[in-house]
Amino acid sequence: MDYYAIELHAHTNHSDGGFTTEELLGSAQDFGYDILTITDHNTVAPYEEWKNNRHWSGDMLVIPGIEWTTYLGHMLVIGSKQMIDWRKADRDTIDSRISEIKGIGGIVGIAHPFSIGSPICTGCRWEFQVKDYDNVDFIELWNRVNPDESFRSRLAYEMWTDLLKKGHRISCSTGRDWRRIESEMDNTALTYIGLQELTEDGVKESLENGNFYITLGPRLQMQIEQNGRIHHLGQELQVGVAQLHVSLESILQEKLRNFGFKGERLVVIRNEVVIKEIELKENQSREVPLTLHPGYVRLELYGEAKGEKDRLLVISNPFYVV
Repeated sequence: MDYYAIELHAHTNHSDGGFTTEELLGSAQDFGYDILTITDHNTVAPYEEWKNNRHWSGDMLVIPGIEWTTYLGHMLVIGSKQMIDWRKADRDTIDSRISEIKGIGGIVGIAHPFSIGSPICTGCRWEFQVKDYDNVDFIELWNRVNPDESFRSRLAYEMWTDLLKKGHRISCSTGRDWRRIESEMDNTALTYIGLQELTEDGVKESLENGNFYITLGPRLQMQIEQNGRIHHLGQELQVGVAQLHVSLESILQEKLRNFGFKGERLVVIRNEVVIKEIELKENQSREVPLTLHPGYVRLELYGEAKGEKDRLLVISNPFYVV
């Protein structure tokens, strides 16, 4: 199992981006992404353009997507082979549209749920009344540049953890919402996805299962061993004893290394209660004994960022305990 850098939210000039399709693919390669989903507003035109010019992406895996854009919120729809009409979306019946998307193989994520709304950005804020969040694959916690400094990130985090506490199996993501080259003074976050092999089907399966984590740059390798079996993010464990294996690895992207992100403290959270805190530094591995109870276990990494101490650097999706 390897972890790959994936961008789940990016735009071209086929909607409101400044990049041409070729420019976006080139910039994604230069930044160090392994996988790119192009999510223009209500169109797959850039993906169709790429299919006729596959040399643009080199070895990078490109996956079709759209940002399903309505007056009541935006959804990231990834890997769908058909378009579901966003014009039929209704505040109180959005579940049926989500079920249609899931039924044709699409992955569904809520984009920037606490973005500024009307009248400045009508539709950007999530106002749909979802009745069954088990049909939603992920919520975008971190969006655009400097997400670690945004109060909207905190609101999205609270929304996500509240859903976890209610028993929903829903993941968190980050979205660069990438439209153009940003300032060197602005940092962006990353999603790392766990894959056995680098394929579109593998990406969709891991997104659906929650085998990914978000980070400001530092990389984690993490797995839980129980009864001789290795478990990855999103998988089920049994009540009882287990062993967490975790290691902290360096930042790969040159731009992100300039912000002084430095991991120092790993936190193990069970059902939103901290049960372990351990020191963890770069290029260090640790083994942590765990006693598992029904619910879930997830990890967060804290450390130095932009000259400040004890900042949140990494959030993992849960391991589930039954």
